[in-house]
Order: sequence, then structure tokens, then C-alpha cells
Amino acid sequence: MSEIRIAQYFRLTTSNGSNHLYQNYFINESSSYLSESYAFAPFQAEGTTASLGGDNQQLRVLFPHLDIVLLLVEAGNGNRLSQLRLTTAWITASGQIANAVSDFYVGVGASFSETTIELRFRSAIDSVGSAFPAQTLSRELVGPLPLNSEVYLR
Repeated sequence: MSEIRIAQYFRLTTSNGSNHLYQNYFINESSSYLSESYAFAPFQAEGTTASLGGDNQQLRVLFPHLDIVLLLVEAGNGNRLSQLRLTTAWITASGQIANAVSDFYVGVGASFSETTIELRFRSAIDSVGSAFPAQTLSRELVGPLPLNSEVYLR
């Protein structure tokens, strides 16, 4: 039986330009990813959703209510317009990264409770909506068009 080990690498660039690098797998250790050192911080990322309308995806990153996280929120002006690269990495039994996928987000705010601090983000890439200027394929633009569904792109 093999184990699934997943680490997340949190690289936040706040609106004042400072970088904050954390990972949530190697407890009380630093871990290197893309030649950068990530300190340990207990956090949980949750909540990306997609809709048929193509709205931005929403992400929440939850931290325990710690002083260092409060400083992180203050440095980012309440997490407004911070830039987040969140990488999910699959870890081998020897601690090496086998595969990793990165997603990019923009900060939209933060909230606080007695036990947690929530950083809220939206996806950095938006889908094209119905208000996007439409173009029509015509013979003048593309030449002769087929009369059936056999269209090939090169």
C-alpha cells in the first residue's frame, strides 16, 4: 500500500512588494522549491469553485490566529491585491517532489475570528464573458469555408 503525501507551497507577494514563503508539510523545517526556501506554517487552502458563467474561482487560505499572520495581513494592506502562487506538490516517501501544479490568485481581503485568520483570493485569470467583442468568420477573413463540420486547425 503506497501513501499519498501532499505539500502546499504558499508564495505571497503583498501589495508593498515583500515576499512571504510558507509550506504546510515539513513541520518545523524549511523546504526548498524552485530554488527558494519555504518555512513551515500551519495553513489550509480550500474552496475553489467553478461556475457555468465563467466567474473567477474563489480560494480561502486559513491560518491559526498567530501574530506572524497578523503581520502578513498588515503588510498586504488587508490582503488587497496581493499575488499568490499556490503550488500543490506530491511528495515521495524520501521527501522528494514527484509532481507539482501551481495556481495563481489575487488577494481580495481577509477576515479574523478568535481562532483563525482567513485570507481570501480570486483566480488571476478570468474567463471571456459574453461582452467580449465577437468576430465573425467570413470568406474575406479566412478564405473559403467548408459546408460541413470538417474544420481542421493547423
